[in-house]
Amino acid sequence: MAKEISLSRDFIEKELPLAPPLYVSIYLMSKALEEADAAKIAEKLNVLESDVVRAWQYWKDREVVRPVQTSQSRVYLEQRPEYGTAELSEYMKHQEMKELLQTAQRKLGKPLTQQDISMIYGFYDWLGFPLDLIEVLLSYCVSDGFKGMRYIEKVAMAWAEEGIDTVEKAAQYIEMRKTGFHAIMRAFGQSGRMPVEGEEAYMKKWLNEYELPLDVIKLACERTVMQTGKVSFAYADSILRKWKDAGVKTVVDIESLDRAFAAKKSIKASEPKPTTAAPKQNRFINYTQRQWDFEKLEKLQREERDKW
Repeated sequence: MAKEISLSRDFIEKELPLAPPLYVSIYLMSKALEEADAAKIAEKLNVLESDVVRAWQYWKDREVVRPVQTSQSRVYLEQRPEYGTAELSEYMKHQEMKELLQTAQRKLGKPLTQQDISMIYGFYDWLGFPLDLIEVLLSYCVSDGFKGMRYIEKVAMAWAEEGIDTVEKAAQYIEMRKTGFHAIMRAFGQSGRMPVEGEEAYMKKWLNEYELPLDVIKLACERTVMQTGKVSFAYADSILRKWKDAGVKTVVDIESLDRAFAAKKSIKASEPKPTTAAPKQNRFINYTQRQWDFEKLEKLQREERDKW
């Protein structure tokens, strides 16, 4: 007798209409083959193994089913997996994939190699990027003058680590870099170079954690250079941290703090200075010294000798 699969009415009415058809098929096959790994289910449905893993993650996020644990599951790895010709050929059959590769070829200005296609496929399969996000990634890198796939892959990995997995998040990130980062570097007098990793960490803190306006951050950078004579992100951070703790939201708030500081300094300068106490006399020299008449003494001494 064939094994029956039970589905709740709530699941059928609420989940099935929202789920991609492929994910529904994978869900049902996973229920039917409870002990099967991703490779087995992919073989049964004639789909990619990566699609199975992606479907499992979808249902897990929906708190509907726990993904089957399998060594074949491709979650985020430190190194991009190697894809075979058969898997890439299957990938290129889909119209959306074909269009993405054509777009990539136009943006990069060259025919795509097997390695290029493997990398782009990796953005989708390995990093889990939607196709429209991959297109944004390519546009962003090319607009900055970088067309090498190795560089583009490094940017993609950085996005994945920062949780940039939608076009909306990518747009926010790009705006922060192009507007925020560039403006801050210019305020430091460093518009001719890209920030290093440590400098980016400071700028992200100021923009995202401190949530300070860009003109306030720029003012702190300018004051840093004026007061120290050099570029110091740590010094600027100390200024911004004090301003944040003081509740600064605008440049006007900073001007108010400056006036208050100047007034306090002026009051302190106008206060009378304490009188200096007279030095204590040394008791060994605190007497009137006698004035001796040495000629008279000598005369007395002669008179005394004459008596003898």
